[in-house]
Formats: sequence, structure tokens, C-alpha cells
Amino acid sequence: MNSMNRGRGTSTFERAFASAALALVACVAASCSTAGASGAGRGGREAAPVNAVTVENLLRWSVQGAAGIAKIRSGLAQTFEMKPSGKQGLYGAGPVRLVDGYTLNFSSVRGLTGAIHIGVEERPCYSPDRAASFLPGVADSVELDAHMIDRGKNYATERNGFRVYFNTTPDTYQCVTSIHIRPSEKANP
Repeated sequence: MNSMNRGRGTSTFERAFASAALALVACVAASCSTAGASGAGRGGREAAPVNAVTVENLLRWSVQGAAGIAKIRSGLAQTFEMKPSGKQGLYGAGPVRLVDGYTLNFSSVRGLTGAIHIGVEERPCYSPDRAASFLPGVADSVELDAHMIDRGKNYATERNGFRVYFNTTPDTYQCVTSIHIRPSEKANP
């Protein structure tokens, strides 16, 4: 009986080792196919495919002009169940968890202006510094309402015909809470 148990133990070990080796090969193959995505290593998140709807890609696409805006609209349509809203606008309610692990709580595309508004859940927290790194020439300022109440920081830039800005949590400024994209009133590179 001892030799039978030993044989089974070896078999179980071999199966576990083979499964682990297979998982490693699959993991390596998956990371090779996502070259260019940079979600890995930050907060334990895995890399997402290059064209996946992620917070990073939404920010990157927002400064790529009309082609980037088309990617955002297409991505939001695939991510949310977009319903008609206002004058030919669209609205999608969340929460929707993205492949990068972050959650969007709404998306809105305005019909008349073409403006895009995207809500980002505070948990897990998407760092404003990280978000700002994807927007060339971004400037930040604290946003106070008419009653001088802190509404968070606003980070903004204008590129390729669009004004892009995102807001953070009030007082702490630690997490991105929304992303906004609208046609710019001035042209720039």
C-alpha cells in the first residue's frame, strides 16, 4: 500500500506541476499579445489588450483627435447599454467593471455638442498623477463652487481639437472621479 500511495503522490505532484507549467505558458503568451498595454504592475492589475476599454485607453484616446474620439464612442457603446437621452444623445448607467479592474459608473454622449462625460468609481482608486501622465500639457487647479466649497481638482488640456479634463475627489484629490471630453473652441497640435 505504501508503494501505491507513493505512486499516487508522484502522479498528483506531476499533475500539479504540469498545470502550473501550463498556466505559466498561458500567462507568458497572454502578456506577449498585449504589448503596449501598461496596466500591469500598478496595484496588481494585469495588462489589458491594447484596444480594450480601460481608463488608461480612454485618456490616451481622448487626445488623439477625431480618431480617438471615435474609439471612445465605440468602446462606450460596447461597454454600456447606451440608451437615447436628450436631443439624440446617449446615456449608459453603471456600474461597469473594465478589464483593467476599474469601474465606470456612467457614460454620456451629448447629441448637440458631442461632449462625452464618463464617471469613474473611487474604489478602486485611479490616481490623478497617473491619469495626468497620459494627457500632454495638462494643468491642474482646485475647483470651488459658488459657496467656496472644494469640489476637487480639475486637470485639463486641449489637444487635436478637443478639450479634455478630469476631476478628482474633493479635499483629498486622491482619486479620479470623472473624465470629460468636448470639442475645443481653439485649434492646436
